[in-house]
Amino acid sequence: MHDCRSLLAILLLLIPFGSMAHDSPDRTVQDFYAWAIHTPSNDPDKEAARVQPLLGQELFTALAAQRAYEESCARLVPADMKPHMLDQSPFFLWPEGAQALLSTQASVAGDTARVSARLAYDDFHWTDTVVLRREGNRWVILDIRWQERSLTERLVEFASYRCEP
Repeated sequence: MHDCRSLLAILLLLIPFGSMAHDSPDRTVQDFYAWAIHTPSNDPDKEAARVQPLLGQELFTALAAQRAYEESCARLVPADMKPHMLDQSPFFLWPEGAQALLSTQASVAGDTARVSARLAYDDFHWTDTVVLRREGNRWVILDIRWQERSLTERLVEFASYRCEP
């Protein structure tokens, strides 16, 4: 019996997000923030692959390009110099990120949706807007809009800096 429970626990951990049909934009955003808030960034490539089913292809490609650019910059600078890089999760405006997703509220128009995600860090609360598109039977994230700018704007701005030693 103990072996069956262990096997079941392992299988549940191996189920990727992609096997779930995200039939609502709210559910996609909730799953995304559950991952973004509670996943340490020890291995960004492995983590990105895990969340890929929740992201639109354009956004996933932009994140992969940002990561590759960061690695290229790191190879150009001397070992004692900090390379051009994002010092935080790209998914949050603030470096501290969020500690909790408090609520979501979706506005759907056809195959597009905007989900207001109310987030918190200690006593500080804010709302980000997640833009999604329906692809087949699931909703995928196209962008995250913050107060001042968006995730895609951050990635474009990051790539506009020239890596120099």
